[in-house]
Amino acid sequence: MRVISFLLCLFLSGCIDLLTYRDSYTIDKMAYWEHVSSKEIASLKVRNDCFDKVNKNNEFTQDRYGKCLYEKGYRFKTNNLLYCYHRKEKCEVYDKYRK
Repeated sequence: MRVISFLLCLFLSGCIDLLTYRDSYTIDKMAYWEHVSSKEIASLKVRNDCFDKVNKNNEFTQDRYGKCLYEKGYRFKTNNLLYCYHRKEKCEVYDKYRK
């Protein structure tokens, strides 16, 4: 009971962030784009091609970038729940490209 009370106090005070904190580069490595059939992670060339395609005509948006990768057969994946905790905006945008 004491452990639950302690964790509850940490959560309510906002100190739980100290326990789940990760460096930015570590958090960014928790998300990736995986091909549906081959299960390969999107290469840098594929990601750059989509970035260039999206950036060519319009201002870059994460939604258009995700759509480009999705159309090439890639799906957004995360290997840790902390990614969506720290990158809520990206998870909300890319959530429709998971399936």
